[in-house]
Amino acid sequence: MRDRRRWGAAAICALALLMLAVIFGQFWLMRTLSWTHREPLADSVLGFNFSCDQAEYVLLERPNDPGSNVADDRPGRAEWCASVLDRLFAETGLKAVRLSLQWDEIEPHEGQFDFSVPDALIASAGRNNATVMLSVGMKAQRHPEYYIPEWATQGLTLADGAVISDEPLLRQRVLAMIAAAVRHYADSPVIDSWGAENEAYIASHRSDRWSLGRDYVAEVVRAIHENDPRGRPVSINHAQHFVMDQRWRDALADSDILSQSMYPSRNGRVFGVKVIANIMEIGPLMPNYAYQARLARGMGKQFWVTELQGEPWTEVDSRLITPESPSDNLSPEGLKANVRYARRTGAERIYLWGAEWWLYQQALDDMSWLNAVRDSNTTPP
Repeated sequence: MRDRRRWGAAAICALALLMLAVIFGQFWLMRTLSWTHREPLADSVLGFNFSCDQAEYVLLERPNDPGSNVADDRPGRAEWCASVLDRLFAETGLKAVRLSLQWDEIEPHEGQFDFSVPDALIASAGRNNATVMLSVGMKAQRHPEYYIPEWATQGLTLADGAVISDEPLLRQRVLAMIAAAVRHYADSPVIDSWGAENEAYIASHRSDRWSLGRDYVAEVVRAIHENDPRGRPVSINHAQHFVMDQRWRDALADSDILSQSMYPSRNGRVFGVKVIANIMEIGPLMPNYAYQARLARGMGKQFWVTELQGEPWTEVDSRLITPESPSDNLSPEGLKANVRYARRTGAERIYLWGAEWWLYQQALDDMSWLNAVRDSNTTPP
């Protein structure tokens, strides 16, 4: 009887080990055969995103001190914003930048436009022999995503979770702004592409879960093309993190350039324990961006990465992340690994996210982030 029990226990242990081996073997096989390990490194043009609001946040304002907030209407703001962008071009050596027009900034009163800040930024790109991708619409980079001036919402009720582009008066007002903005920059040789909104097919959890209709986004694309005599391409960018999300197909169908946002390092909790998951290593659950790029090229279009994680994804104020108290979400070596992931998509362009934060770390005597960007801006083997 004892021998039978021992043999039974041994058989159960062996079966359990076999099952574990099969599970880990499948995981290893999926990881090894995934596109992130098989696709070649493309010679993508590397650039970065820039927001003057974010630059002010990390360089001029202090954590937990509302009195340190700087005014948007202060004298010399446009020149200061351009000087920071000049620094980034000089420090990184990159020659492409993605900018967003903020509606509440450029049209503070209906029909009265102030392009002084974006004009200064585009002039900076010209001085540095760089190109600009300019996004236009209601949504733009950074918090709060929707930059709608107060006058444009007067008399309107925009409910939580609403498709706000279905509001006729708001739609009319924003399309008029887009047409005027594109005409303003129609002759700029520095701008080589446009963005129709920012992550147009994703509801914003920062702005009452508002979303935009596909029919409206098509109107934005049309308004850009109709007012741009140079016929520059228009991108619609998406943020697909799992293969189940198929809205990227709408972005591809509706644009000249399919673009994706890539943030590989994701924070989560398992049984109450904090974990950091690399979603570029989850096998069949991971979007196949390389396939998307090939599909786009087969349609005569391009595939770009318009946001690539280049700063930690934190649950605290990013200004509390210092060389003495680093984030475990992303390191400079992780930034370089992210660039390699993005290059393996075959993207013609990659715009890094976090440029303003790199300068903040530089101010804390940490050059490792800027050095990682410089190291990444080399031709892949």
